[in-house]
Formats: sequence, C-alpha cells, structure tokens
Amino acid sequence: MSLAFASIKHKKRLTLLLVCAMLGFVVVIGRLFYVQIIKGDYYEELAYKQQTKDRTVEASRGTIYDSAGNILAISVSSNTLTIAPTNIPDENKASIAEEFAKILEMDADSILAKLNKKVSLVTIASNIEKEKAVKLSSYISQNEIKGAYLDESTTRAYPYGALLSHVLGFTGVDNQGLSGLEIEYEDELSGIPGKIVGSIDGGGNETPYDEEEYVEPQNGYDLVLTIDATVQSIVEKNIEKAVIENKADFGNCVIMNPFTGEILAMATYPDYDPNSPFEATNEEVVANWDEMTSSERNKYLNEMWRNKCVQDTYEPGSIFKVVTASAALEEGVSDADTKQYNCSSYMTVLGWDIKCWRYPRAHGTQCLREGIINSCNPVLMQVALKLGIRDFCKYLEALDLYSVTGIDLPGEASAQAYTPKNMTDLDLATTSFGQNISTTTLQNAVIYAAIANGGNLMQPYIVKEIKTPDGNIVKSNQPVIKKQVFSEETTEDMMSMLYDTVNTGTSKAAQATGYTIAGKTGTAEEDRTGDVYMASFAGVAPYNDPEIVIVVSIYNPTSSAGHMGGIVAAPVAGTIIEETLRYMDVDPNYSIEENTKEEMIVPNLIGMAYSKAKEELQKLNFKIASDVSLEADTIIKDQVPKAGASLTKGAYVRVYEDETKEKLTVTVPDVRGNSESYATSRIRNSGLNIRVIGSGNAVIQYPSAGETVTKGSIITVKFADTTDLH
Repeated sequence: MSLAFASIKHKKRLTLLLVCAMLGFVVVIGRLFYVQIIKGDYYEELAYKQQTKDRTVEASRGTIYDSAGNILAISVSSNTLTIAPTNIPDENKASIAEEFAKILEMDADSILAKLNKKVSLVTIASNIEKEKAVKLSSYISQNEIKGAYLDESTTRAYPYGALLSHVLGFTGVDNQGLSGLEIEYEDELSGIPGKIVGSIDGGGNETPYDEEEYVEPQNGYDLVLTIDATVQSIVEKNIEKAVIENKADFGNCVIMNPFTGEILAMATYPDYDPNSPFEATNEEVVANWDEMTSSERNKYLNEMWRNKCVQDTYEPGSIFKVVTASAALEEGVSDADTKQYNCSSYMTVLGWDIKCWRYPRAHGTQCLREGIINSCNPVLMQVALKLGIRDFCKYLEALDLYSVTGIDLPGEASAQAYTPKNMTDLDLATTSFGQNISTTTLQNAVIYAAIANGGNLMQPYIVKEIKTPDGNIVKSNQPVIKKQVFSEETTEDMMSMLYDTVNTGTSKAAQATGYTIAGKTGTAEEDRTGDVYMASFAGVAPYNDPEIVIVVSIYNPTSSAGHMGGIVAAPVAGTIIEETLRYMDVDPNYSIEENTKEEMIVPNLIGMAYSKAKEELQKLNFKIASDVSLEADTIIKDQVPKAGASLTKGAYVRVYEDETKEKLTVTVPDVRGNSESYATSRIRNSGLNIRVIGSGNAVIQYPSAGETVTKGSIITVKFADTTDLH
C-alpha cells in the first residue's frame, strides 16, 4: 500500500470521527434543549415532587341552611393522622402501630401494614375525634416521632339526624358528596383544598431546618334551601304515622308554593340518618346483615337512599283526572255543569269492559263536575275520547310529562306516558283516569300547582341561594314560569270542582279544621293482580287564596282500614295542611263540623283535697279516677289531663298524690273505620279520654293505634262521612 493511499484513508477516518462527534454534540445539545426548554416545566415539577412532600389541608365544606336559617348540614373540625413511613425506624414500627391502635380503637396489623409501605406519606386515620387527637398529639410529642403529622380536617354532620335525609344526601369518608344535594352541588359545596409543603432528601427523610409552606384552603359555598325545617318535620311526622298505621311499604309527600315553584317540604319514609348512612334501618335487614352478600347489602342501601319523590314513578290513579278534565275545558269539548255523560258502572272500549271503581253500582247521568266529585272513571273516559288522542297528548307534552321537571336534585325520573304515535283509544281511555301512565310525586305537585296558580307551569327548585362563607350571594334562584298551559277560566272551574270534591265528594276525609281545601284522592292499582295499591291525595289550600300544594302518596297499605286514597291518604293530607298553615300564620277561614256534645275545660285540681277535687269535677259532669285508693283529705299533686284541656261530659280526670311516682300506661286502641259511639266506648274502656272532631266514621286518630300513653290521656279522633270515599 502506498503512503499516499494510507494518508487519504487516514483523513477519511478523521473526517468520519469528526462528523460522528459533531452529530453526537448536536444530539446532546438537542436533548438538553428538549429537557431544559421544551420539557423544562415538566421536569421542574417532577424534581419538586421528588424533593417535597405535600400534606393536604381540607377545605371546609359549605353549610346547608333551611329557609329560616337553621343548619341542616355542616362541616365540623376533626383531625387526620398521616405518617412518612421512611422516617420511622423499622424496629419502632410495631410498637408505634400498637399504641396508635389503642388510641384510635383500630386494628394494629392494618396500621403496621401502612407503616411498612414504601411511600412518602400515608394516611393512618381521618375524622379523628378531639379526645383521641389530644392523646395522639401527646404520644407523638413525648416519643419524638418524626414524620407523624396530626392535621386539622373536617367531617360532615347533620344536626337534625334523619330530617330531610333523602334530599340532603350524605358524603363519603373523603367528604365528597355521594347522594342528594351533597352530590348535586358538589362543585359549589366542596371548595378547594389547601396544602402543607415541606422538603425531603433522596431517602424520603425530612431535610433539617426545613420551613413548611402553608397554602390556605378555599372553603366551599353555602346553600340556602327553600325547605322549611318546621314544615318538613310536620310532614315527616305524619307520613311516618301513615306508613306505620296503614302497614304500608313507604310513603311520599311534597309541599310546594304554587306561585314560585319553591319546594317547602319533600319527604320519603322510611328514612335514614345521613350521619351514619351505611347502617341499615330495617329491623329484619339488620338481623340478617351478616348473612347478606355485598351485592344484597348494596341493593338494600341504594334503595334506602332513593328519593322516591323524584327518582321513582307510579301510576297516579284518580288524582290525574284533573289533567283530562282541564284539557277538555281548555279545548272547549266539555263544560263543567252540562249533564252529558253516563255511568252504567262500566264502559266498553275496543272490546274491553273498563269498570268504574264503584262497580256494579252505577253513577248514572252526570256532568263533568259530578264526574270529578264522584271520581267516576266512565265520565273521564268519555271526556277523553271526545278530546281525542292528539289533543290529549298535547297537554301531556305541555305539562312536561314526556321529560323531567328539571328540579335541582340528582336522578330525576321522567313520566312514562303514551305518545300520539303509540296510543290507541283503549290507552287513551285508561290514561284518562290515571292508569297506564306513571308519574313522580313531584310531577303531580307541579300539575296541581298549575291548577292553583291560574294555569302556569312552574319550574320547581329547592336551592334558594348560593352564598360565600362570609355571606355574599353568588347566585339567587328566582321563580320561573316555564309556560302557560291552562287559562285562568279553566283553572277557576277546575278549582271549584276540586273544592266540591273535598266538601261533598270522595275526598271528604281531607277536610281540615280552619281551612278550605280543594283536592282529589286517588287509588291506583300498581299491579294488575289487584294486590298492590297506591293511595294518594293531591290538593291545594286554602281554596280561596292558595298558599300550598300538597301531594301525599302511601304505597301498598295493607291494614284493616283498607287501601282507598280517601281513607288512607286524605286524612293525613288534611292534618298536614292544618298544621302547616297554622305554622305559616295563615288565618283560618273554615271549620269542619265538630261533635255536638258540649265540651268543658278541665279545672286545675293540684293543691286541692281529693274530696274537693271530686266535687269540682262533678259540677262539670266529669268523673275522677285514681290508680290507688285515696283518702278524702289527700292533697292532689298531679292530674291527667292537665288543666285547660277540653273534655266532653262523662270523661275521666286521673289524679295523683305523688307527682314523682311513675304513672300507669296503656296501649292506644285502633278505632279507625268505626262509629263515634263505638270509638268513644273503646277508648274510655281503655282508661283514656276521647276528643271527637267531625261526624261519621273514624278516619284518623292521634296518638296512633299501638302507641303507649299515660292513662287518662286524650285521644283525638277525626270522623268523616266515609260513604263512597275513593
């Protein structure tokens, strides 16, 4: 090989090496540019995370208030214990786990497992009570445990327990909303967490002389509801009574302001306590809890949490007849008072015989008003067939029954109804009286609100205001009229019919002392076996100047009182209306007929000698009673009933020589469905007194049958003419 050739070859190698070196340099420069410039923020954040440890500082979840300012849900201070496992020597972990377990009442092995994790930070326990937090803090300080942090956190509390539980919902262990308003308004209530930032070395240990940085949390917004806690408690008390007394599966109730759409009360019973939402409330379920599968438990809990007023639909039955009647009036195919319909106790449509509820007794010739008063199915079927499928469905759509109301609650269901495309005349006939259509309790309330307010379909809502923690209003919800469905003339006629229905028709048992009521009962057959019914009442009060709309539904009543809406739901609704309007300071304008027997005021006997007390009672045609034999000069120290109560002649007043001695008790008998004379005899023979309201047969009593009360207590019984109640 020549020297020249070798020189050329050597130069090529040098050139190749130089090119490779330059390419490598370009790659390195490019990589540095990519890392430092393009991905600089990413790696800076990654390095920051590797060199720091964050401890979350929870934001305080917003408070939920009722319309009167009562606190329904609030976040209360608690503590969270976190550990940096790498800061704990392995030989100390078992003893620390044991001590933490004793203080926290937890399993030591589960704590030890957390201490052995290869992570920078682990949560040992949250929502730690103050007393336990003090003990933990003392133990951590005395033993100089590095990497153990006891930070303030919050836990959710519901001061009224089960009140409004299905509406409020509840939060999980991480304070995140899981149901009800808590999940619907999660973004507004939750706030933004803060953090405590400190630095660590490569081994995950705290660096010396480190100063922690505190990033303050932003607390959540507060909610002010349209719900009034007092009205809610009135509703819940009476719905619970109705469910228990009628041996029903459950009960629903909605009270609404017909002119604003504000929900004043919304209740489902059985309820649950959102302070402990994972605890079963059904006694049978509690007894079998350990044997149930996780799937069975979850199914039960989800059912327990459901707000059945908005999440479930049912056949409304005869309370739906107002839709058919109002549509007919609006379209001019019928008036209120022309006798143009006939009831022969059934009606044949497309070969199907559809019975009136009073079958085989016929109502005969009637006008639309009488059809509503008597809740006559054939009248409403004839009206609907005159109206026709297209126009009938036009009002289903106008009332938003093909969609949802849009209330600010999660999981709302829409009605299940025929459309013009799939409805036959047979479907039209059955839908006209509330069969083969399913609605929610809330939708029924919205319908009756439109009847009460002159025909406007209102947007229902349950949150009135959203506010900052210092009280500044972020958002204020105002009444929204979605559309006008009926004319004022139509609704005036309809309200008049509903007033007559309560005054003289199938809804007489809804009458309330002090207030006029317009309304309609319903008895819906929820399955075609005839075994399961929904007893309902929907109404407006007072009739002449509406303040509230109410819908009460009791599902599957199985007691001896029966399943008719006029017997089961109407009396409960009347009681709720009376108590609610009195609380709202609405002036009474009406009085149902009370008993004709003269009532006298019970005198104050305390301090009198027994003989004198007996003499005073005899003057008023009362009798004296005692659990033990008393001498003539024995001084009376207590009495039942108390002075000031009203009793009819022949009633007993029980007296006691020792106010501290435990009094005898008795079980309240069930007198519903019986005459006044029988009820009076039964109650008095039980050692109790009776106060009679109305006349006819007993439809509701307070206290309820089966309750235990002091002997001599007064049982108030409401009577009504139960002839043809439906």
